[in-house]
Amino acid sequence: MKFYKNIIRTFNDLPNHSSLLIHSLIGCNLKCFGCHNYSEIVAKKHPNYYTEAEILKQIAQNGFMFDAVIFSGGEFLIEDLKSLERFLNNLRELFSGHIIINTNGTYPEKIEYLLNHKLVSGFHIDMKLPYHLLDPIKDQDIYQAILGVRLNKRLQEKILTSIEIVVKDNSPYSQIRTVKYPLLTNEFFRETQEYLYHLNLSYHSQVPYHLNDFTYIDSAS
Repeated sequence: MKFYKNIIRTFNDLPNHSSLLIHSLIGCNLKCFGCHNYSEIVAKKHPNYYTEAEILKQIAQNGFMFDAVIFSGGEFLIEDLKSLERFLNNLRELFSGHIIINTNGTYPEKIEYLLNHKLVSGFHIDMKLPYHLLDPIKDQDIYQAILGVRLNKRLQEKILTSIEIVVKDNSPYSQIRTVKYPLLTNEFFRETQEYLYHLNLSYHSQVPYHLNDFTYIDSAS
């Protein structure tokens, strides 16, 4: 596993916690509109990077400064499951804090496995669209505008399954979030929020939903 050299300390990604945000260099299976991580991390070549052993060493040496580690990408869960399990087991041996994974939700089987085996504390899933209302054929223009790829029914169902798994698990460290893309009307965000409200009710869960502002990046800088 390879990791981006710029590690970020954040107080915002996990409320009431000091977290270390670490990006993997595995790539991403989406190319979302205006994605900062894609232009800076996924699309660029990185001859210099942290290895898996170096990241574990960084956490071991500095773990007293934070109480959570958040892994992002790209899409961190592209890594094969055996590699993820080995890495997270090694991390658990040296770090007693919370382990969070940011994901677009396209790997529900890995999400379920890691939760069931207590290898993570929670997931932050980006529910970028009200998938439950969109047709994989008729609404391809919306999918391609926001996700940057064609989305078939199978992948749509995988994302919804991931969201349901995380809501059902009801970890206090999980959350679902949506970027307020300027290409979409407020109806998209209201429908997403309503869906998650009722999903929480059905499982007697309290996984929070966050609607995050969209911020532009200057591609010329």
